[in-house]
Amino acid sequence: MHTGYMVDTGLEVLVFRTNIRFKKDLRLIGPVLDKQPGIQRWTVDREDSDKVLRIESRALRAQDVIRLVTRAGFDCEELPE
Repeated sequence: MHTGYMVDTGLEVLVFRTNIRFKKDLRLIGPVLDKQPGIQRWTVDREDSDKVLRIESRALRAQDVIRLVTRAGFDCEELPE
């Protein structure tokens, strides 16, 4: 399943359900995502019931992001389009 979509800048946006709920969680996952060269921008909507993580990238696949996030100790699954 591929849930990314292209934006005008040529970046693909990948969308995931996570359990990133608290500011302390952001402090843990932030450095992991920030040092990944394929990620241009990322956000987590902690107000959404799915704690949606959005990744803008030109090079990453969904399974790459899932591996990064789960290695950091969080749940992560790709959301359907």
